[in-house]
Amino acid sequence: MLERSSSSSKVSYPVLESTQHHLASVAELPSLARVFSLLGDPTRLKILLSLAHAKELCVSDLADILKMETSAISHQLRKLRDGDLVTTNREGLTIYYRLNTPAIRETLATGRSLLVEAAEAGR
Repeated sequence: MLERSSSSSKVSYPVLESTQHHLASVAELPSLARVFSLLGDPTRLKILLSLAHAKELCVSDLADILKMETSAISHQLRKLRDGDLVTTNREGLTIYYRLNTPAIRETLATGRSLLVEAAEAGR
């Protein structure tokens, strides 16, 4: 049962109770937090944006694009793979990486749209 901390809110009790119930029923909350944590690193974002544009790249491709050591790229790719944001495709000795689902590309595009809207709003 919801206990109100103040009576000054203009939001109705049913809306507050429904929102509290919705949050309590979201079993994916820890996984969602992990995804946003992975997206919170600039290097991982650069990798994901590169994969969104090129569709599929190997470690050395990403190292060239980002001007970083392959070991640093591999480390970040491991985190992204463990978080199910990227998947792999092996061709001979080369492993190619790509986004795991179209939703990741859409999330990146939404993030960029938010930046544009905030800039246009003068923030």
